Amino acid sequence: MNLAKKILVTLWVANIAAHSLSNSGFVNCGGLFLLHTSDKQFSARECGVSDALKIQNLDIRADFRHIAYQGRYTDQWDVKGKSTLDIATIGFESEFRYITLGIDVSSLPFVKSTLAVHPSNSLFSLSTSIARGSVDIGNISWIPSKEYEQLVSTISVDWESHFLYRSLSAEISPGIHHLELSGALLQTSPRNPDKEYYVRDSVNAIIARAGYGFALGQDHLKLAYTFADADATLYGIFHQEKSRKRFMFVPLEARLHWASAEWERGNLKADMNYVRVSGRIKANQNRFFETLAPNRALPTSLLKSLSFSFLQKMFRVDADLDAYGILGGTAYRWHFGRKYSFNPGAGIEAYYANGTLDIDKSIETQVLFAYSKDNESYRRELKSAGGILSLGAELCRKGDISVALDYGIAQLIPVYSSYKEILPDDKKGDATSIKETTPADSGQAASGDSEQKKSGDLETKTGAVFRNGFATHLAIKILF
Repeated sequence: MNLAKKILVTLWVANIAAHSLSNSGFVNCGGLFLLHTSDKQFSARECGVSDALKIQNLDIRADFRHIAYQGRYTDQWDVKGKSTLDIATIGFESEFRYITLGIDVSSLPFVKSTLAVHPSNSLFSLSTSIARGSVDIGNISWIPSKEYEQLVSTISVDWESHFLYRSLSAEISPGIHHLELSGALLQTSPRNPDKEYYVRDSVNAIIARAGYGFALGQDHLKLAYTFADADATLYGIFHQEKSRKRFMFVPLEARLHWASAEWERGNLKADMNYVRVSGRIKANQNRFFETLAPNRALPTSLLKSLSFSFLQKMFRVDADLDAYGILGGTAYRWHFGRKYSFNPGAGIEAYYANGTLDIDKSIETQVLFAYSKDNESYRRELKSAGGILSLGAELCRKGDISVALDYGIAQLIPVYSSYKEILPDDKKGDATSIKETTPADSGQAASGDSEQKKSGDLETKTGAVFRNGFATHLAIKILF
């Protein structure tokens, strides 16, 4: 079923749900096209319908959404990822004088229970949640280079994560102020499914958040800070009969800092965000713990009948990532009419992003009793600055049955972009080893001599800048 049919079916289901539950219905469809180049690509789309019903102290909510995303990355070999999820969720929440109990059940499968304690005046609340379930993250395909595609077929790997989530949060609202603190622990446990190729993971992540806000007349201010620290290990496994071979081992450490401020006064909104991300992959020198060992991902019968050097190579990678970005801007929405209203809106935001990736890669080759080891070290640097323009409009009818139709688009507009790959030859003073692309000369870079192209260059065709960083959404709201 294509996207258009899914949108129509979702709208039809929303109409039935809104009438049956008779409180509120909401439908939202959107798409994000973040990157579209010859060697790198990412896009995602989502359609969802949700409804809510309140009966005295009992809230009932239901939600169904379709999510699909896909990506591709080329760096000496092609890696493609994709996933399609249909998620149905139903939740219940019952509020009493001093406690609130809630439970959510999803088709992932996923179960979450929440307990909140609060006084009758809701001055403060203390809540805890626990959730357990699994999620199908998607399918990853490794595509050999053209030199070997006739010998080795594409390797398709499934990835399912089994997680346990626990959180504790506190909120206090004295007068016009509001303060909240929360902490969460996310853990996953590695599983061995009965599949030929799969990824299993082991993750320990801590997430902490603090927020402050106040409301004074038409002025509303929100400040927030989020910190996350994760240790994850990814294993790529080839399962044949009773044998399991590890062909990928990636230990990853990641850290996130995110500070944000948002101010709202009537129809005017302004926000500012600062995000910093760091990551580390550390190679394990022990045998069978290579970052990537392609030969172990092949059947024994194929290994016995073929002899080619690339699949006898094993890769160990040390990598460090450090990136940060600043995003801020303003938006305004006009209102025309009362019972029937037309509400257009526009927003403009500016951004700056800077990131570096240092990679040390060792390539080990062993044929019979011969062993060799080569090392490669290089750096990739990306800088970009520009803006994000968003436009939207809402058509609304107010009454016993209120209906609103909302549509919006957003476009990334890079003013300056620079991508450099600094190769090992730079240490010898070879200035030609530095490859840089900017919007002005990207077309020339794409059509230049193939020998001058370095792996990882951002090739941009004419007009591609308007395909990269484009988002759109369509929403229908029904209130009774």
